[in-house]
Amino acid sequence: MTEFEPRIIVFACNWCTYAAADIAGTSRIQYPPNVRTIRVMCSGMVAPEHISLALESGADGVLVAGCHPGDCHYISGNLKAEEKFRMVSEVANMLGIENERIRLKWIAASEGPIFAQTIKDMVQELKKLGPSPFRKSQETGWEKAALTLEDILQDTKAYYCLECSKCTSICPVTKYDPSYSPRTVIENAALGLRDESTHDKKLFSCLGCYACSLKCPSDVDYPIFMRKLRSLAFESGECGCPAHGGLLHSVVRLMSRSPYKQKRLEWLTREYQTSDHSDILYFVGCIPYFEPIFGYLETKTLDITRANLKILNHLGVQPMLLPDEKCCGHDALWTGDVETFRRLAEHNTRLIKESGVQKIIFSCPEGYRTLKLDYPEQGFELGCELQHISEFVAEKIEKKELKFKEVRRKVTYQDPCRLGRHLGIYDSPRKVLEAIPGIELIEMEKNRECALCCGTSAFTNCDTYSHEMRVGRLLEAKATGAEILVTTCPKCQIHFKCAMNNKGEEKGPDINIEVMDLANLVASALE
Repeated sequence: MTEFEPRIIVFACNWCTYAAADIAGTSRIQYPPNVRTIRVMCSGMVAPEHISLALESGADGVLVAGCHPGDCHYISGNLKAEEKFRMVSEVANMLGIENERIRLKWIAASEGPIFAQTIKDMVQELKKLGPSPFRKSQETGWEKAALTLEDILQDTKAYYCLECSKCTSICPVTKYDPSYSPRTVIENAALGLRDESTHDKKLFSCLGCYACSLKCPSDVDYPIFMRKLRSLAFESGECGCPAHGGLLHSVVRLMSRSPYKQKRLEWLTREYQTSDHSDILYFVGCIPYFEPIFGYLETKTLDITRANLKILNHLGVQPMLLPDEKCCGHDALWTGDVETFRRLAEHNTRLIKESGVQKIIFSCPEGYRTLKLDYPEQGFELGCELQHISEFVAEKIEKKELKFKEVRRKVTYQDPCRLGRHLGIYDSPRKVLEAIPGIELIEMEKNRECALCCGTSAFTNCDTYSHEMRVGRLLEAKATGAEILVTTCPKCQIHFKCAMNNKGEEKGPDINIEVMDLANLVASALE
């Protein structure tokens, strides 16, 4: 039997580590030939997604190597590399990937022997671990549905399009990017122009916000039309322009193919009461992964989860949390990666059925929508009740089971697309806000079914137009005179904080406003 030989990807700084590797070679210093070296100008240029994509592609180990701190050719590039590596290590640890598979090492240009020894040590460590499980996962074994352009047109009633352009006139993307038109996308598909339809990068600009379908006189389901068209595009190699370098998409793909047990509940302390035998499951979703990835925005997404647990415990509920629950698959499905979605859905459905829970509570509208509508549509039946936390709390308020202390703040509320237009839930969050003494709810000009989206869906095609959308919505929120913009969607909060963080040197309009999840506000008001 042939001995396992690890495959290692090395991202080597041009000025130090690459030169050290060169010295090791010219000095005839022996080290295993297991490495594939990628020369980069600075270790600080190695993004987290480069590491995740290397692992996803079947690398058994990844080494990022650069100059010693203080010796960087670009002054502080290696310090940035250290910061990025810390983040990706935290994400990898959460995924359950062994620490030995990714490594950061400082190797100066003169340290050829150290480079050689580092490779030797890494090869030995990886031989003990064995091959990366993601090698095998490259062979999918999934059968693709025989979906055609005609099927998509029929399924979504797109053939009934009257070309009235109401969809284009109301589309939030078109308002900022006139080159995008929902009517034109449907027209090209109806004409049978498959290549033009599936290879257009604008295909991934649609937010799936349902603003268009609510106004369509022919009842065309444009968001589902786009979602299915993207699945054809994905099969042709198209994926739009993933935000954050595609890191989040890569993490989800790794998660869907991973045999590892996750370490996603390490944040959970004894302060919160949970039970492995509860009949109520709290679906945490991707929030634990958002915490390190969006740490630079000072967005504490896990505070949302903690607030929800505090509320549930206050109401006498000790919910079940699944330690190996995975992403719901929303982003994969809406970017056309149906295979990844189905892997995630199959895993989550099995865990939920095995748990025996009667109810699932969500704090993420995307997770709620996905398990409520998309899982059954794709053949994954959960067999239990599903509720958003705002619905659950509103019910308890109506039954006089929840009381609040006074909180004197002026707030306005952002209707998330998935909770509002997708699921029709507008009243529950407002009932909760109105039940807190001292809270003054001031509606934005565009609210409920007319509310504006936060600008990006499925972390794809996030561009200057997306930024303009967010700025517009934040200005609308500030125009109300509110002190707090309340959301019920972690992604809305991330996107709005990103807009405030990326104003640029030109400053522009004042869009700073406190953004808070409804759960955090409710938790702070509990008696």
